[in-house]
Amino acid sequence: MAKTLPLTPRISRLDRLLKGHPPELANAVAASRFAFRLAHVLEASIDRALAPLDIGMREYLALVLIADHAIEPLRPSDLSSTLDATRTQITRLLDALEQKKLVQRIPGRTDRRSLSVSLTPAAKTLLRRAMPKVYAVYATAWNPVGAVGTRETLARLQAAHAALHDASAP
Repeated sequence: MAKTLPLTPRISRLDRLLKGHPPELANAVAASRFAFRLAHVLEASIDRALAPLDIGMREYLALVLIADHAIEPLRPSDLSSTLDATRTQITRLLDALEQKKLVQRIPGRTDRRSLSVSLTPAAKTLLRRAMPKVYAVYATAWNPVGAVGTRETLARLQAAHAALHDASAP
């Protein structure tokens, strides 16, 4: 027997939680929750796209950042701040990339405590294969919004980021 759908749309848990709150607050909470959810779904989609290459989104992002610093060496602390990760998480990430022979840790010339990271030739080849897969996921996510909508969304996200960054500054 076919299941019949209710005549009225189901009210979401978020709608119930926000009921009675001022619209400005309700919209801010809903937008924030959707931003969290979008980030999670986007990461999962990129992970699936990269699975045949045996890397995930965080590894991919680290490789892209290391590749971007081909002129000047990239330190693990640079990765930590850019990827919003702890030193321990970056150490584990670099350990995994090094085990896959995708990065090399290079001791500093003047300070033995300093370290930089560089890509191996295998990583450069992998990035050439991975980038189109990641870009396809981005396109799938943002094509429904359109070019203008994407630009407008980016500007609004940048404004929200700046407001939070300014509010958290000492």
